[in-house]
Amino acid sequence: MEFKFTDNSIYIVPNSLKLKLLEKLSIDNKIYNITFISLEEVEKHYFFDIKEEALLYLLDKTNENINVLKTMLKNLYKIDLTKEYKETKLNNLKNLYYDLKDNNFLIFDKGYKDYLLTKSVYILGYSMLEPYEKNMLDSINTNYLNIESSLSIDKVYKYHSMKDEIIGTALKIRELNSKGISYNKIFLAGIDNSYNYLLKTIFKMFDIPLYLKSTNKITSLISIKEYLKDKDINHIKDINLKSKIMKIEEDLSYAKNSKYYDILLEERLKNTYLDNVELVEKVKVLNEAIEVPYLINDDEYLFVLGFNQNFLPKIYKDEEYLSDNLKKKCNLNTSIIKNKISKNNLIKVLGTIKNLTISYKLTSLTSEYVKSSLLNEFNLEEIDEISYNYNYSKDFNNYITSTVLDTYYKYHEKDKDFDFLTTNVDTSKYTSFDHKFKGINKSITPYSLSYSSIDDLAKCPFKYYLKYILKLDNFESSFNTKIGNIFHSVLKDSYSDNFSFEKSLSRALNDNPLEKSETVLFKRLENELKEIVSYNKEQEKRSFLSEFYGEKRLEIPLSNHATLKGFIDKILFKEFHDKTYYAVFDYKTGSATLNLDYLSEGLYLQLPLYIYLINKSNLFKNATFVGFFYQYLLQNYKDKEEWAKNLKLVGYTTDDKIILSYLDEDYETDSFVKGLSVKKDGELSSRSKILSNSELEDMLNSISKALEKSLEIIDNNDFKIAPKIINNKNISCEFCPFKEVCFVTASDYVYLEKKGDD
Repeated sequence: MEFKFTDNSIYIVPNSLKLKLLEKLSIDNKIYNITFISLEEVEKHYFFDIKEEALLYLLDKTNENINVLKTMLKNLYKIDLTKEYKETKLNNLKNLYYDLKDNNFLIFDKGYKDYLLTKSVYILGYSMLEPYEKNMLDSINTNYLNIESSLSIDKVYKYHSMKDEIIGTALKIRELNSKGISYNKIFLAGIDNSYNYLLKTIFKMFDIPLYLKSTNKITSLISIKEYLKDKDINHIKDINLKSKIMKIEEDLSYAKNSKYYDILLEERLKNTYLDNVELVEKVKVLNEAIEVPYLINDDEYLFVLGFNQNFLPKIYKDEEYLSDNLKKKCNLNTSIIKNKISKNNLIKVLGTIKNLTISYKLTSLTSEYVKSSLLNEFNLEEIDEISYNYNYSKDFNNYITSTVLDTYYKYHEKDKDFDFLTTNVDTSKYTSFDHKFKGINKSITPYSLSYSSIDDLAKCPFKYYLKYILKLDNFESSFNTKIGNIFHSVLKDSYSDNFSFEKSLSRALNDNPLEKSETVLFKRLENELKEIVSYNKEQEKRSFLSEFYGEKRLEIPLSNHATLKGFIDKILFKEFHDKTYYAVFDYKTGSATLNLDYLSEGLYLQLPLYIYLINKSNLFKNATFVGFFYQYLLQNYKDKEEWAKNLKLVGYTTDDKIILSYLDEDYETDSFVKGLSVKKDGELSSRSKILSNSELEDMLNSISKALEKSLEIIDNNDFKIAPKIINNKNISCEFCPFKEVCFVTASDYVYLEKKGDD
């Protein structure tokens, strides 16, 4: 890139391009009076900036979702204050502007436009300029710098899978490096998160140093979770992490005494990522290189992967806060216009790169793809073959040899390189593979158990090893988990004084923000949740157990290095005549198995384990068992009667009829416990799920045995591949996320004797 700087100038460029221009400026012998600034910063000075306190003000005033408010604030520049709008959303933005202005939440830099007029102003690197931005730039006599562009390639690489695409790219990078090209001069673009795992795995095989921006939020750290409970920064030992938190606390000091402080703090933390270690020499992912021109020098190399339809050029859809119809009212670029600009900008930017390689894929593990239609316009020759070079990586040679042998043994097909590979690579380990767990030398360190970890251990110790020791299970929030969290939060709040369903729901949605499409689905569920709250309150008027614990955390020691913890959705209790009568409840928006026959095996422990925790933790004075129950919240129903029937409690009660009446005074006529009924002689029916004191004691003893067994397995590192089979049903492998890892065989299965019914 040939770039001539002008003295006494302002350059409006993205931050990434600013760093590149500063590099060029540093090797220029002349000293310039130049300011680099981003378009976003120019807008804040030219129009107005918004004080951080504005968000707190709006939360207090509107009780609206924090993400909605932030989106509205971002769109304030886009409305014309001189216009009268018929559309509610546009008028809301206009009213919001005047509200913030009247309350001094906007900062105006009145002399900034005059200052800009004393300078030569240039802009480069912004393709998606809105008409209002162009008007602003034209008013300060901005010079639009042209992009010198000419596509330098005549071929495109076609790969049948994402894995092949990454392998082909790795081979080309190793070839460049073998010719003396530093990894620091090689960049990747077109990379989204779906590439990360294979990129890291395959580049490691080829010993290519790779730098990826971290996708791990700091909220995933245990120390941050502990910090969020009591805001004690001493939970955080890492100095760099602690300094980040202190900076966030300082930025939010204005909200310290606000009831929204926790929401603002957690929102900031959710958008803070862990730092990855910067390598001295590395291949770097630089996706901006296909959006912003001149980020790649003539002696540098860019590999653009994933040149597929709907990915490149970037596609804009009519799903933003302001719809295309509203954008027309505001003279903004619609999605159709943005897509044209996106395509033209991609062509221009690619034409600024001298050493460019483009590829596309046809499949990944989860999806199928087609090549971008833009490639047809480029009229490039397609290369549909990987040129393997086996001189770069022993690990890769072993991997590719095993792949070739897989094909040979499964389909009796020989790859073209079969003879070469099987002659030059040691294949003895291929036929001697043993999937059995070989054990580990892990010293005993403190750990805690919960019903879910015990259940995982019981179903298959190897699953526990992968999930809790190696921590391979990467939890991702789904719509279902968000719904569960929202329902649990509101149901807990419903027992507090001065409960407001709307305020509670708003808080729950702030903590579990929904996507636009999810919000539509939630509308029906919102009304259902409100009715569930009313149903529970109405039923519990019949209960003597009037005291409440919500989301009660209990923890007891199991040994000098192990603890047992539980998080109970709801406990209803009452102290009476020196005894505390209690019942335990767990809300389910999904399914759950209630079966007491396999407790000693460590299976289906959840509700019984809560009873065990209450008894062992001395939570109550003379704790007296009344019952434990699941309440299934979201089930199909055809009418109101079936809906109410579905909400009845599912679980076990005491067989003592007097104590049972403390739970439900009308249990003899119409109990809110499913299956609980009374015969004509006044005795409980045989289909009622009840526990005598001796049966309750047996249940607690079975749990003690399961806990002893669990501790023995963990302390001895005995994590065998041992999925359980009950009544010819594999209860361990069906939904296991590690099925592709363990290579389980029929000889690994453990058959448990069928007992009772679920």
